[in-house]
Amino acid sequence: MTDGMARRTLFRGAAQAAALAGIVAAVPARADTACSGGNTLAAVKKRGKLVAGVKSDYEPFGFVDDKGQLAGFDVDVITYIAGKLGVGVDLRPVTTANRIPMLQSGIVDLLAASLTMTRERMQAIDFSEPYIVIGSRFLVKKGSGIKGYADLAGKTVAFTQGTPWGKQLEKGQPAAKPLILQDKPQAVQAVLQGKAAAYIDDAAPLIIFAKRHPDALEAVGNPSKPSPMGIGVRPDDREWRNAVDFAVSDMWMDGTYAKTYQKFFASAPDPDFEIYSWIL
Repeated sequence: MTDGMARRTLFRGAAQAAALAGIVAAVPARADTACSGGNTLAAVKKRGKLVAGVKSDYEPFGFVDDKGQLAGFDVDVITYIAGKLGVGVDLRPVTTANRIPMLQSGIVDLLAASLTMTRERMQAIDFSEPYIVIGSRFLVKKGSGIKGYADLAGKTVAFTQGTPWGKQLEKGQPAAKPLILQDKPQAVQAVLQGKAAAYIDDAAPLIIFAKRHPDALEAVGNPSKPSPMGIGVRPDDREWRNAVDFAVSDMWMDGTYAKTYQKFFASAPDPDFEIYSWIL
């Protein structure tokens, strides 16, 4: 069994357009990890820059701020990792649909992009230790009466391409009608315009979307148990994965993690969650 396979087996058990245009403008074909014999850590240090895939439409994890810059919880985590490595940061906006292909093709060195750790994804990529645990909600119109799966029979439910919510919806309410969309803003608009009765996704961004439309939307229910998210890396690259794990562990131990979490989620981290403290 390869190191990557062993790692994935272990975790199976543990487990708006204008502003963005300038950010997306120049994306090279791939990072230079291929020429380093699969040693991403060596390639990153040689390059002097960490190329990271992050979301641009998924506040508070990754979004475009008022200055037109990528910001968010994931962005701050990446910045901390790069600081520990002594390199700069090159942020690349990714979507739910293209993030894993961008990692696999070598365009980015890693993904910090609200990436829930699922068994299916672990067949394609490797993950760091879980660095956050997140719950889920339904985004619905106020007064809809929808509180959970039982209320969605025969109704259209939106989710974004590349997420695990399609399978979860099929399991929770097989009589619902799935509506697959490309990004989060489209899903929000689908609910606002009555094209979907609900939009299912992670709780944190849905709560923010609801606050932006306080008279029209609300985040309700609990579609699934809280799930771990990990930083995505290519398989069989142990030195690189360990470097990421050690940096995130340091972020937890020195208190930076708690401050960053409070900054973007306006609360303390889940008291039942802890990042493993590596003893070095």
